[in-house]
Amino acid sequence: MTTADELLGRLAGLDKDALAKVLAHRPDVLAEPWPRRLDVVAARLASAESVDSALLALPMPLVQVVRAVQLCYAIGRRPAPVAEVARLLGTGAGVVESSVDELAERALLWREEDGVKLPELLHRTGFGAEGLGQPVANLLGELGTSRLAKLSRALGLPDTARKPELLRELAAFYRDGDKVRELFATAPGQTRKLLEDMADGVPEVEGLAPAGWAFDHGFLFGTYFGTVTMPMEVSLALRGPDHQLPFTPEEPEYAVTHTGAEAAEATSSAAALRLLDRVSAILDLAAAEPLPLLKDGTIGTRLVKKLAKDTGGTPAEIELAIDLAAQAGLLLADEPPPPRRGQKAPAPTLATDPDLARPEPALLYRLLLTTWWDPAPPEFETDVDALVRRLLVRLLARLAPGDAVTDVDALIRLAEWHAPMLPTDDVAGHVRAALDEGELLGVVAHGAVTEAGRALLSPERLVEVTGELVSRARTTALFGTDLTAIVPGSPDARLAALLDRVADREAQGTATSWRFSPASVRRAFDQGATTAGLLGELRAVAAGDLPQPLVYLVNDVARRHGEAQVIGVASVIVGEPAVLAELAAHRKLAKLGLRAVAPTVLTSTVDAVGTLEALRQAGYAPTHHAADGSIVLPARDQSEPTVAVRDPEPGELPPDPAGHAERLLAAPASGPVLLRGQLARAMSDRYAGRLTPKQRQLCWQLEAGLPVDIAYRGEHLVIAYPELDGDVLDVWSLGERTYRRLELARIELAQASTAVSLA
Repeated sequence: MTTADELLGRLAGLDKDALAKVLAHRPDVLAEPWPRRLDVVAARLASAESVDSALLALPMPLVQVVRAVQLCYAIGRRPAPVAEVARLLGTGAGVVESSVDELAERALLWREEDGVKLPELLHRTGFGAEGLGQPVANLLGELGTSRLAKLSRALGLPDTARKPELLRELAAFYRDGDKVRELFATAPGQTRKLLEDMADGVPEVEGLAPAGWAFDHGFLFGTYFGTVTMPMEVSLALRGPDHQLPFTPEEPEYAVTHTGAEAAEATSSAAALRLLDRVSAILDLAAAEPLPLLKDGTIGTRLVKKLAKDTGGTPAEIELAIDLAAQAGLLLADEPPPPRRGQKAPAPTLATDPDLARPEPALLYRLLLTTWWDPAPPEFETDVDALVRRLLVRLLARLAPGDAVTDVDALIRLAEWHAPMLPTDDVAGHVRAALDEGELLGVVAHGAVTEAGRALLSPERLVEVTGELVSRARTTALFGTDLTAIVPGSPDARLAALLDRVADREAQGTATSWRFSPASVRRAFDQGATTAGLLGELRAVAAGDLPQPLVYLVNDVARRHGEAQVIGVASVIVGEPAVLAELAAHRKLAKLGLRAVAPTVLTSTVDAVGTLEALRQAGYAPTHHAADGSIVLPARDQSEPTVAVRDPEPGELPPDPAGHAERLLAAPASGPVLLRGQLARAMSDRYAGRLTPKQRQLCWQLEAGLPVDIAYRGEHLVIAYPELDGDVLDVWSLGERTYRRLELARIELAQASTAVSLA
């Protein structure tokens, strides 16, 4: 009987609450498409990927109980007696039974009348972590009958010529610790010292001198790799009957500090809004000009420093902002085509998607949060960073709001106790990175988890919490007569974008300040602003009237803006005769090779961009026009966005284990298996035996688990995972994300398959 068959029988005997606990502990089995029946649940629970995922989530004592049960199985104690497991761990039977019940809720093992049952997938033959070698049965199985008989005689066991009986008698001898210790006492002194050293935790070595007696009596065996190993049973016997495996049922102690919920939420809001501001600024810069990457497609230090300077952020904020924006699909990598022979390959870039509408601030923040919390998993490896993030938030969320664990070392020890199976040697580094990123995102503040962090554990509250957090951002600024604007607290994304467009950011902290200058105001006009429009936008965000000096500055820059026009013909300058005469005589502009071709026209030997820059450096305020006279804005021309980011629909939230448990228990435990060619034969009846080769191919694709296009009663569907039930085809509809029962007589097979990933 397979593990899946055993699990199916046990799952069928559970009530709704017990089954819901299993599904809650193993949420991966509820991945789409939802399991139709308990047999599918059992198969998923028995898969290696699901078991590995469940083991990663086990705390230290449950891992240690599993290891003790595995050790019992390795030495032939199957099922593992609860008393023996308790003895190995040095604890009471009640503690073991409680731990086994918790593991049974995860479908990793279960308790029977005669002991603890371990699924075949969790059987182990290597116990290097415990300092033990291979089970003696594995080593004996590699020997021939004559060698087994000789060893049996040396041990004084009954003589027999049958190998199965020899193996059984020898295994029983080595599993009897008293007999092994009694025989050990007769070994030569040097041999005893050698064996004791190996039993203490070095079960396999290279090269031995005083070991003849040990080989003759099966205390040591040679391996295929030329080493010498001690059987697990011998090591355990020589360690003595009082030897115990490590068992730490109590989690490490940690001090709780009350930082105050209000202080934590204020810090969280400021950090979240600051990062939101950074992401918005980076998206604006990437929309104007793609961000250059290194040749290997990674983000370079130079780019991070430049963006930090341009946006007023820290390198850590910029790196996180770019990473999350790219993972969320807000920034797209543009891989350049291969260069021609003799040409240098251009570097890849990051740019915004012109078809994607910019999410409003609260939605953008939710997108960043959920991307950080549940990123796309890497191929062929475990995302330790994501596991540690979720673990830390769950651990801190056990505390009351405003309570914190400020001792990072204590948090590291706590994480190691709660997730000892993490595949990394640097848990401390992952914990510190998760805390730093959590602080930048507003998920953690001063060692306390915030409302934003708690909402990640309760997705139904995420919209409400993030909406309230973003609403705390300042939407107005204080404008001073010294041409400054100050925002006490955190500005919202739109306010920060407006002020960044027309002023230079100077300081940031509890308050953020900007300074207006002729160059900064001209920058706004260069991007298409008008005098009335710009003053109107500034008045809309002013906490009072705009100071006269700022109004004068805007009007003065507007009056001078366009006093000379640079036309990209290679290039031509158009303006008033007096201004052009001044330009032609300007010594700093001699490099442009200006020449008058008309009272209001100058030509330049430098292109429009270079001429524009030279005029600005000389103190003029030209504008850039196309050949048809229209003004050229610095941002790239973009079509109207056609794609919008949205919040998940209710059906797209994490599945409800209780609801699925009720549905699964109401359905039959097992169902029909679709055999190869069965669907094609059934569909051939639908088409009077005249399936085209393409239609047969689509039937085979469905049977192989690949999605296909069909038409059904005027609907277009993409379906997969079929089950044939008489004249009805039960399928998973990818677009609707649910199962449908389709009448074979009404299915129209399309003539082209659909490339849809089922990952």
